[in-house]
Amino acid sequence: MMKIYKKLAIISLIGSVLTIIGLITGILWSTIYSSIIHTQLSLTPTSTSYKLWEVTPIPMYLKLYMFNLTNYEDFISINGSKPNFVEMGPYVFREVDYKVEQKWHENDTITYQRKRVWYFEKSLSVGSLQDNVTNINPITASVAYALRYQKPFIRDLVDRIMKAIDQKLIITKTVNELLFEGYDDPMLKIARKMNFTKIPFSKFAWFYGRNGSATYDGTFNMLTGKSNLLNVGIVKEWNFNTRVNYYPGECGIVKGTNGDLWPPLPDNKTISFFVPDICTSMSVTYDNTTIHEGLRGARYISDDTIFDDGTKVSSRKCYCVGECIPSGALNISLCKWGAPAFISLPHFYLADRSYRENIKGMEPNKEKHELSISIEPKTGVPLNVNAALQLNLLIQNDAHMSMFKNIKKTFVPMLWFTQEAYLTANYARIIKFIIILESLGSITCYGIACIGILFISIGIFLYIRHNFRGEENQVLLSKRFINNDDITSING
Repeated sequence: MMKIYKKLAIISLIGSVLTIIGLITGILWSTIYSSIIHTQLSLTPTSTSYKLWEVTPIPMYLKLYMFNLTNYEDFISINGSKPNFVEMGPYVFREVDYKVEQKWHENDTITYQRKRVWYFEKSLSVGSLQDNVTNINPITASVAYALRYQKPFIRDLVDRIMKAIDQKLIITKTVNELLFEGYDDPMLKIARKMNFTKIPFSKFAWFYGRNGSATYDGTFNMLTGKSNLLNVGIVKEWNFNTRVNYYPGECGIVKGTNGDLWPPLPDNKTISFFVPDICTSMSVTYDNTTIHEGLRGARYISDDTIFDDGTKVSSRKCYCVGECIPSGALNISLCKWGAPAFISLPHFYLADRSYRENIKGMEPNKEKHELSISIEPKTGVPLNVNAALQLNLLIQNDAHMSMFKNIKKTFVPMLWFTQEAYLTANYARIIKFIIILESLGSITCYGIACIGILFISIGIFLYIRHNFRGEENQVLLSKRFINNDDITSING
């Protein structure tokens, strides 16, 4: 009898323990889950975010398109016609980013540099790096732009020097020379000696000295989110300053994320990211939700305010540095060593019509040329990125420089690029598990409690059943004894 009661007691004890553990963890699961999320999404040497951030874990590609000037002789003639540009490419490079020189600080920030390495992917490209491209000579345009406010005799002197060395306004170079390899330009050496330019390189290429460089993009100081997860990835300083000197007021403040690490975005209408290439931040606006690898993401896109001149967004008036330009492009000349460089969306998409009035060949298209970022809002993990921008050079009339006498003010498209990255299925499964862990954990905890209650119920049932059978047995025995007494009395 005692053995049965002992077994029932053990069953009831197990049930009680399971019920208590299940109920307590179920009630506290929200707090436990938040702690798990915070541990994995904040940037620490052991977190999941760190593994996704330190070295690019997913395929990322830089696709470059060059603009070829097809009628340059007509363009620079006395009765010059509009320049016509034909797009070439894409020339595709696989990109791997490394975060190096990492230094962790007690104020929940990390200082680091970003080393970007590009590998040409011939099979994905349309064309070869040996393709010839004809367009404006950036050195010639930069020298003229730097001297635009100088006295006439100085501009005339420089013009004579350019003639003497046979400097050209239009050049033809290979794609590789224009992008990475670089080319010698005698005017660049002269301009550096005479301080007409601040370009620090002996050769010129749009990405010269950049492939594999850890210092080109500068030094970042970024919040790790250890104290507040909503701050993870936010750039606090760039090159040891909280602002840049290239833009006044609010436009010079370093703000936004580093672009590849984001905080959770519960209901953000806009998001910002700091771009060292243009020495400022950019903002994109919420568009809709998208699905990628079974994950629902919040999609943010470029709209007509991304390069607004202050007409629609008054806070952007501080980007009007020196000569103000219509909406649709951003003057980054101070950021690019004084060169007449202006950033826009590809083919002047969403830009003022004036940018396309003096040129031919631009075909802006929303699907091809908008900038978009999709982010899983609960974790801040980027699902897909399509960061598209175009680089333009400004050339304008100058009566004292012979190469610019017949030129109208024109924003010349040089190249445009898109940086693309897509979360792979393997990493998507990890993110899915993190997301469903909240409900899965709660269900599991209360399920354990239900199992415990079931154990208790079984114990109670067995206890009652055992007692009931015991009473039945006693009644049967009593009846048997009574019947035996009756038989004995009859026989007697």
